[in-house]
Amino acid sequence: MNRLLWKLIPKTQRELLLERLPVIDRQVVNKTLSGKSRFPAEFDALECVFIHVPKCAGSSVATALFGSTPTGHMPLYWYEKQFNQRFHSYFKFGFVRDPLQRAWSAYSYLLQNRQARDKAAYELVSRYENFDAFVDNWLRPENLSKQIHFTPQHYFLQDAMGHLNVDFVGRQETLEEDFRKLCIHLHVKAELPHINKSVSPGNQHIQFCSAATRRRVREVYARDYELFAYD
Repeated sequence: MNRLLWKLIPKTQRELLLERLPVIDRQVVNKTLSGKSRFPAEFDALECVFIHVPKCAGSSVATALFGSTPTGHMPLYWYEKQFNQRFHSYFKFGFVRDPLQRAWSAYSYLLQNRQARDKAAYELVSRYENFDAFVDNWLRPENLSKQIHFTPQHYFLQDAMGHLNVDFVGRQETLEEDFRKLCIHLHVKAELPHINKSVSPGNQHIQFCSAATRRRVREVYARDYELFAYD
C-alpha cells in the first residue's frame, strides 16, 4: 500500500521530497518503496551482514566473500528495521579508514569517473582546482550528507538509535590481517582482489594537501576520528 501511494505522487514531487533527505536516508527510502527489500542470499549463506562503507575496500571485501557487492551502501539501521531477526542473530561487520585518506581517495576516484551514474559527483569535484580547494570550499558539515562518498563512516554503521552496533570493524590500514580474522570467524577461505583502487599513490594526500586541509578534515570528521580511534 505504501509503495502504491508513493507512486501516486508525481515524480518531480517525489524527487523534491527525496532531495531534502541525507543521501543515506534517500537510498533507504528508494530501496524500501521500490519493493526490492530482499535480504541478500549471499549474506544468508554466511549468516552475516556486511556494511559497505564507501572507499574503505568494501568492493574488494564483498567480491572476495560473496562474489559481488550485493546491496550497495545500505546502512546498518536498514537491516535492523527490514530484517530484524537476522540483524540480531547474524554477525555484523564493516571496514573503515583514516578519514583524511578516505576523503582524498573519494576525491581522486570521483575525479577519474565520468560515467553517467557518477556524472554529478564528477562535476562536483572537478569544479575545484585541487583537493585543498575542494576541502576548503565544499567539505563542510552541512554538505557531508549530500554525497555518499563523503558521508561520515559512522553513519553507515549505526543502528536506529544512533549507536555503533556491529560485531567487527576492520581497518583498511590493516586490511589483509583483519580480512584473515574475518575469514576465520566466518569459516571461509578467500583471497582479496583489489577493486576500485585509486591510481594515485596512497600517501599523496600527505605530500600535496595543506595543514589547513588536514585541520578541516579533522574537524568535519571529528566523530569518525573519535569512534574509530584514528590519530
